[in-house]
Amino acid sequence: MNKPRILLVEDEKVVAADIEECVKGLGYDVVGSAATGAEALRLAVNAAPDLVLMDIKLKGPLDGIDVAGALYDQLKIPVVYLTAHADAEILERAKKTAPSGYVLKPFDDRTLRTAIELAFDRHGRERQLIEGGERLATAIGSIDEGVIVTQANGRIAVMNRVAEELTGWTQEEASGRALGDVFVTLKGMTGSLQPSPAGRVLREGLSVGLGENTLLRGRHGTSTPIQGSAAPVRDRNAETVGVCLLFRAANQRSGDENWGAPDHVSASRTEILGRLTAGVAERLANLLKAGRGRARAAQLSRRLLEFAQRQPAPAGMVDLNQLVAGLEDLLRCALGGDIELRTALHPRTGKVKADAGRIEMLLMNLAVAARDAAPGGCFSIETSASGSEGSADRFAMLTVSGRDARHNPALDLPRLDEIVREGAGEIRVASEDGAVKIYVPK
Repeated sequence: MNKPRILLVEDEKVVAADIEECVKGLGYDVVGSAATGAEALRLAVNAAPDLVLMDIKLKGPLDGIDVAGALYDQLKIPVVYLTAHADAEILERAKKTAPSGYVLKPFDDRTLRTAIELAFDRHGRERQLIEGGERLATAIGSIDEGVIVTQANGRIAVMNRVAEELTGWTQEEASGRALGDVFVTLKGMTGSLQPSPAGRVLREGLSVGLGENTLLRGRHGTSTPIQGSAAPVRDRNAETVGVCLLFRAANQRSGDENWGAPDHVSASRTEILGRLTAGVAERLANLLKAGRGRARAAQLSRRLLEFAQRQPAPAGMVDLNQLVAGLEDLLRCALGGDIELRTALHPRTGKVKADAGRIEMLLMNLAVAARDAAPGGCFSIETSASGSEGSADRFAMLTVSGRDARHNPALDLPRLDEIVREGAGEIRVASEDGAVKIYVPK
């Protein structure tokens, strides 16, 4: 395995020599050492280092913060600041360049190694999200809602066509910017500025609704009433590594939707779609990072797009087993890597008369709730049929349980009842023995 390649930027020759010796002693390669900002930029372009150790105070017109910002914006190279200066003003400037680490001089070998390894880990997770988001951009491009995905530092990784239209920013212009610079919202009643939802999502790891009476202030002075929600993007270790924001103009919603209302966040389609977008981005990155599964990744993207574009529909004949089997990919993305999905599809379940999208929403809500409740365990879906041939009360049944997990699906009944009430009454849900039973007429 090749050693990580590091560029040093330090204008004191003696200090630079000491740092270089320390870095090499830790097992890294040093691709060069620069004393000025201009020299650092030239070396970074030519040597393409994996990381830059940057002193903030440099001689010349460009200081270390100027150089770090350019390295991140143009070359996506992570930077760790090495400096003896830690006053509030410098820290505020430094934070705007999205550094991957900050180490105060003097430091020892252990402190430096820790900072470098953490920087590589953070940058790797952010790149995985960006690459997954870029590959997902084609899939989300046709979704009718605005989609913005950020990195762990709150900077934008990907946005779709609808988000571009509503904000007035293009993907190219917005990429790498803080979400609060592009997605600016106001309280509709007072016109006062609202904080970016990314901050709360990243701090608490919870999904939040944008609330009613929210205005999106566009780049060119437009003001659009919107609804939506922001959900955390989690990696395979359940750590929050970004934010997925979904929103649309208020006049686009149908009468039976409660977009963004705080007490309906978990039950809304935008919440589920946000969680799925995050999960699918992670799965796509894993598939394509390994250099395999391109057809599989394309299939998964199409499946997400189908789910996103599905609208409420009159009850029709649906093969229940096929519906569950076709939903397995998205269920696994919603559950994450720590919860096992098990399905038992009875061959005589047959077709039911229902809105397929409503059944999908019931199952996806249960899957998201299972992941939120606790890591690990098993999420089980079984299909079966009841009633004799020719009888008027024949129905099929979906049994959802959380075997060996701390999640009790029965606790989610209020949310499921809300989804059922929005339909034509063809579906019923009930709690039996700690499992949720979904009854659908044959």
